Amino acid sequence: MRNRALLLSALLIAPAVASAQIRLPRGARGGAPPTAAPLPPEAPVVAKALALKRSRWSSEAYTQISAFQLPDGRGTTSYTSFGGGTRADYRFTDHFSATMDVTTSALGSPLIAETGELGARFRPGSLDQRLHTYVDARAQFVHLYDTPNLPATTGAIIGDFNQTSQFITGQRYSRGFGGVAGGGFEFAFTNTLALTSELLAMRDRMSMYRLSSPTTVPLASHYWMTSFRYTLGFKYNPVSALHLAQNPTR
Repeated sequence: MRNRALLLSALLIAPAVASAQIRLPRGARGGAPPTAAPLPPEAPVVAKALALKRSRWSSEAYTQISAFQLPDGRGTTSYTSFGGGTRADYRFTDHFSATMDVTTSALGSPLIAETGELGARFRPGSLDQRLHTYVDARAQFVHLYDTPNLPATTGAIIGDFNQTSQFITGQRYSRGFGGVAGGGFEFAFTNTLALTSELLAMRDRMSMYRLSSPTTVPLASHYWMTSFRYTLGFKYNPVSALHLAQNPTR
């Protein structure tokens, strides 16, 4: 009987001793499971770059006011004309792009001018800024019609007249090449639409190829033309949003 009592006591005590040696996991004790530390907030510029993808192509339409200075029989004639233009822009990097412009000035004066321009644009700032500046440099082809005062009986070259006794208003058609330089700013209203404004200066070497006037001024006469242009327009740049699965911020 005594041995049986000792054996029964050992069987009752053994499970209690074994359970005391085993450590249960924390979660099994009723406590909250551990959570990972929150990630730091993402920089707004990085989040925007991940969410949007800008097209390398953009287009712009603008109105312009142009001032022209051309030689005539009495010295220099000035014209101010209103017109418009369009621009195509291909961006190589965030700072450099190639541009192509087509413009016309036909309102407000007897002068009519059309231009085709090829060049480059430099932006010192970031594309993610709402307001940034830029500078332009372009080569230009000009076709021009104007009505200068021409001497009636002289054979001198236009722009270098010596005889000024008699003048007749003529119709002159010219064309030539030159350069364009200027700068402006761009303010983004939305991701796709921006307001643009620019001031440009131009210098062109013109060659007259037609003259409607009873004068003896020779054709193919050459002269220099100086002009200035102010533009105000709107730029459109297609922007596509990445898929939600590609954007870790959403």
